[in-house]
Amino acid sequence: MKLGIIPYQESTDIVYKSASQDQQGQKRPNLPQLDATHQVESSVQNTKIEFVRTEDIPLNRRHFVYRPCSANPYFTTLGYGCTEYPFDHSGISVMDRSEGLSMARDINDLVSVQDQYGWRSARSDVCIKEGTTYWEVEVIHGGNEKPTPGVDGSASEVQSGSYERRRKQVNDTPHLRLGVCRREASLEAPVGFDEYGYGVRDISLESIHEGKLNCLLKNGLPLKEGDKIGFLLKLPSVQTQIEQAKEFTKRRILALNSHMDSMNEPWKEDTENGPSKKKLKLETTNKEFQRALLEDIKYDDVIRDQIAIRYKNQLFFEATDYVKTTKPEYYSSDKRERQDYYQLEGSFLAIFQNGKYIGKAFENLKPFLPPFSELQYNEKFYLGYWQHGEAHEETNEKGIPSAKKRKQQKKKGLILRNKYVHNNKLGYYPTISCFNGGTARIITEADKLEYFGQVQSDYCAGKNLQVNTLDTLYREQIAEDVVWDIIDELEQTASIR
Repeated sequence: MKLGIIPYQESTDIVYKSASQDQQGQKRPNLPQLDATHQVESSVQNTKIEFVRTEDIPLNRRHFVYRPCSANPYFTTLGYGCTEYPFDHSGISVMDRSEGLSMARDINDLVSVQDQYGWRSARSDVCIKEGTTYWEVEVIHGGNEKPTPGVDGSASEVQSGSYERRRKQVNDTPHLRLGVCRREASLEAPVGFDEYGYGVRDISLESIHEGKLNCLLKNGLPLKEGDKIGFLLKLPSVQTQIEQAKEFTKRRILALNSHMDSMNEPWKEDTENGPSKKKLKLETTNKEFQRALLEDIKYDDVIRDQIAIRYKNQLFFEATDYVKTTKPEYYSSDKRERQDYYQLEGSFLAIFQNGKYIGKAFENLKPFLPPFSELQYNEKFYLGYWQHGEAHEETNEKGIPSAKKRKQQKKKGLILRNKYVHNNKLGYYPTISCFNGGTARIITEADKLEYFGQVQSDYCAGKNLQVNTLDTLYREQIAEDVVWDIIDELEQTASIR
C-alpha cells in the first residue's frame, strides 16, 4: 500500500482483480441509505410519488465537494478512480443538493421539498462548459396559483388588505424556480439569488439574477402542473473563453504592478499619517504572491486535487470547491479590469413553454474559467510557503548530507497550490429550486424530450447550432473522468520515481 492510499476492504469494495463472478457485474456503488420524507400525489403522472433523503453521506457544502469513487487496483499509485451511482441516465446530483431537498426513490430526475419548507436547490450532475444544450423541466407541483385580479401592490390595496391576502396566498402554495448556476451558487437559496445563478420564476416568468428582476417574458403564461419548460443554453467555445481569461489575467497583473509601483514611492517624513515600513513590506509581498499565482495559471490543464476517503464504510473523493470572491483592492478605476465588465459573448439562456418560444431570459452570461473562479484557499499558509520556501539538506555528489553542519537551505518562490485552477467541473449547471412542496422533474434524454425536435426545427434551423442533450454531455463527462483518472495516475507514478 502506497503512502496516502486508504486500504481496500475486499468484502465491500469493488476490486475487479479479486471480485467474484457476481461482483464483477456490479461496476457502480450501491445507493446510500434512504429515509422516506413525504409523498406527493401527482395529477400529471396519476400516481403517488415517494420522496426520500439520503442518510450517512457527505453533501457538497462548506466549500467541500464529494463524489463516489471505487477501488481500482490497476491504479497502483492513486488506488481509486471516479464512478457514478447506478442510474440509467443523467439527472439531479445525489450530493450536489441542499440537505432539505428530497429525491424520488430509486430515480434521479424528480425532486421536491416538504410543505412549509423554504427554498432548497439542487444542481444537475452535468456541467455545461461550451456549445448549445437543451433540456426540459416538467412542473409537478408549483406555479399553479394565478394572481388575484386588480391586485398590484398599490397603497390603496395594501390598506384594504388585498395585497396581504395575495402575499399570504403566494407563500402558502408550492413554487419553483428553474435555471442555471455555477459552483459558487448557494444551494440554500433559490437559483438567481446571487450573481452566480440565473433563474426564472414559475408564477410570473420573471427572470432573476443577483436577486433582482431582470425582465418579464411577456409571451409566456404562469406555469401550471403538467407544463414542460424547455431551456436552451448557448456558451462560446472553450478556446474563446480561454482567450478571454488570458486577457483578464493580463489586466489584473498590470493593475497589480501599477499598485505596487505606487506603494514603493519614497517615504515621507510624516510617518504618523503614512503606513509603517513593516506593513508596507507585508502588503508588497502579498501583491507579489498574487502576481505569481496569476502568472502560474495553466489554462489548458485540468488539476483535480481529490482525495479518496471512507465515510460510513462508503468510498468518496473529497476536494475543495469554488468559493464566492470579492474584488481585489488593487483594482483601479478602469472598468475593463473588473470582472463585471467581462461577459461570455453570444451566450444566452432561451426559454420555451410547451414547445413555444418565449424569449431569451438572459444574454451575455458571466465567465467562469480561472481567474474568474477560484478554489477555497488558505491564503496565509500558502503565502508563507511561497515566501519562506521548503527546507532541505545540502548533499554531496553521492547524495550524502555534507559535513558542513548540514546547513538548512530554503528554496523560495514555490507555489505549493494555486487557487486559480480548473478541475473540469467549471461551467453552468441546470438547477431546480423548490419551495413549500414544490416538485419538478428534469428531462435529459433525447427520446424523452417532448419538444426537442420542434425546438430544433423551429428555432435552431438555419442558425448553425448543433444542439446537445444533457445525457449526451453526461456520457462525455464520464469518458473525460476516465481519461483524467489515467493521466493523474501516470503523473503521480512519474513524480515518485
